[in-house]
Amino acid sequence: MRKIFKFLMLGLFFGGLCSCATIMKDGTQLVPVNSNEEKVDIKVTNKEGFVVFQGQTPTTLNLKTAVDGGYFSPEQYKIVASKEGFKTETAVIDWYVSAWYPGNIIFGGLIGLLIVDPISGDMYCLDDKVYLNMTPIEQ
Repeated sequence: MRKIFKFLMLGLFFGGLCSCATIMKDGTQLVPVNSNEEKVDIKVTNKEGFVVFQGQTPTTLNLKTAVDGGYFSPEQYKIVASKEGFKTETAVIDWYVSAWYPGNIIFGGLIGLLIVDPISGDMYCLDDKVYLNMTPIEQ
């Protein structure tokens, strides 16, 4: 019984040195982008307005979930889609708090909740996918 108690205490101690979302994620996320038309030109900008991707659909983007060097700073992306003969469409890739983040209450403690996960950005997730519905221009 005493060995089990020591083992559990060591597990809680070392578990408290890390954080839950950071263990499960790496600060980036793959986001597939598709549309109802092939070869739609897209331009993706981050929260600060910098272009992070320019290309065509279908594609999969590898995006950061948080602003570099930010503290409690989730990233958000804007997609502008265009194709000749179609209206220009915009979409937003928004963020939400990872389901792993509350695990810090048990495993990461205050260090995970207030320092590691917020700085690493691993406490955030992005929308799982984007679908662009291109509308033809009326003649």
